[in-house]
Amino acid sequence: MLYIKSIIVLAFLFGIVFAVGMGAMTAMELEESALFLFSAIFACFVVFLQYLFGPWIIGWLYRIRWTDVSEFKPEVRSFVERTCEKYGMTMPRMGIIDDGNPTAFTYGHYPGNARLVVSSGLLAMLDPPQQMAVIAHELGHIKHWDFVVMTIAAIVPLILYIIARTLFRVAGSVSRGRGKNKGGAAGAVLTVAVVSYIAYIVSHYIVLLLSRVREYYADEFSAKETRDPNALSGALVSIAYGLAKAPEAGKDDAGARTRSHAAATFGIFDPKIAKAMAFASMSGKNFSAENMEGAMKWDLWNPWAFWYELHSTHPLPAKRIKALSNLCRECDVPPKFLFEAKQPESYWDEFLVDVFFALLPTLALVGGIVGGIFSDMAPERIAGLTALLFGAGTLVRVIYKYKIGSGFAQKTVPQLLSEVKVSAIRSVPAQIKGTIIGRGIPGLFYSEDLVMQDDEGFITLDYRQPLGFLDFIFGWLKADSLIGKQGVAEGWYRRHPMPYLELKRLTLNDGTVVNCWYFHFKVIMALLVAAAGVVLFLMT
Repeated sequence: MLYIKSIIVLAFLFGIVFAVGMGAMTAMELEESALFLFSAIFACFVVFLQYLFGPWIIGWLYRIRWTDVSEFKPEVRSFVERTCEKYGMTMPRMGIIDDGNPTAFTYGHYPGNARLVVSSGLLAMLDPPQQMAVIAHELGHIKHWDFVVMTIAAIVPLILYIIARTLFRVAGSVSRGRGKNKGGAAGAVLTVAVVSYIAYIVSHYIVLLLSRVREYYADEFSAKETRDPNALSGALVSIAYGLAKAPEAGKDDAGARTRSHAAATFGIFDPKIAKAMAFASMSGKNFSAENMEGAMKWDLWNPWAFWYELHSTHPLPAKRIKALSNLCRECDVPPKFLFEAKQPESYWDEFLVDVFFALLPTLALVGGIVGGIFSDMAPERIAGLTALLFGAGTLVRVIYKYKIGSGFAQKTVPQLLSEVKVSAIRSVPAQIKGTIIGRGIPGLFYSEDLVMQDDEGFITLDYRQPLGFLDFIFGWLKADSLIGKQGVAEGWYRRHPMPYLELKRLTLNDGTVVNCWYFHFKVIMALLVAAAGVVLFLMT
């Protein structure tokens, strides 16, 4: 089924390229068409070089220690050999990255010379059945040829982008009278350019969708070959913990951390959404299925989750866990993670309200300009009106975003994580009592964010000041001294999709107080812009 879907998607993508390309060639002059063809061919050549030398570059970047399957546990070794023999696959070249961050990925030119790489952290963290599940997931990628399919699919957005850029340039030349415009007027060329750019955006999202679909199919392959979907579900949770709670380290580990996060596109997990899963399922120092089920509601029900997933190469964790739980029925095993909650309401009304307030300053800005022009105002009065409306719109958004006037209720981490009506723009004012257990990015000496753990879970505290260099200074000079201390964090709980508490104030039991002034800065700036607009409008 994946083969058929991949062929259909690729045919559709290249059909878009053909249609847009023919329109572009018609709109361009002969010389410009030749330039476009050269640019497109050169782009394809660059992709081909990337495909040709990519495996060598990845092997160098990740410092992979190549080994054979005999270094793995006997049951894992037998499983890999048996699976490859079953499907007539060449045994992939096995590699290990000596890194505590748990990760696994596959790459190569084609299945016959595929490389399957795991980290030492993953092998140490997972038991043999979970190791088999993760390796089976990667073998699924090899069997499905999907790393080759993704390379081919990625060419389409690139070509469409080149077409759009070329046509915009041609339209500009024609409008300035510098082109012969044998293919039509400047307006026609501009129309094709806009259509080409829209096609580029659409193709980009199609490629991301294809990437997410291949992850589901690799999960399904793993579940059916191991006959235990729970093994992969448990492995995903364990990997999430490992990526979220990587050990505090010195500067020497920065390269390893960078390499681990660079693998996000083709690894088994996106580290950012892995951290969201780990935070969601923590209870004290132990995993809690109840906490995870509460937090899964946001992934499965909130429209913002759909928006964030739309821009991701990987499905959201809750959707993968739920899909694997459904596969348990086919494999005749009871699901380890069972999500049975029924959605009580639609959350699209809250989503649309959030979008409105997120766009309000921009809408006010455009409204001021358009209104001023149609009212035949002087340019200075238009500027004043625009500044007034923009400042007022920003202030209203700040009031909505920070729920000015609401108190900061005492909450536990699971209570916050189970909130569905929350986003980057819609917050829940809250207080959390707990212990600072580490930095937002473990081992990064200037990471300003902190992680607080209460009796039932842990959450990131987002430290934010009006000027970015103040964040750096806090992370470099102050953050480390707070680790291990207890206190109360006050701020606004948000999610996008990583759950976090935007700090207003951190009050520790030893008397240390850390204040964040970002919220106050936003209010003051909005008022100043609005006031400047009023002055400018009245003085002209």
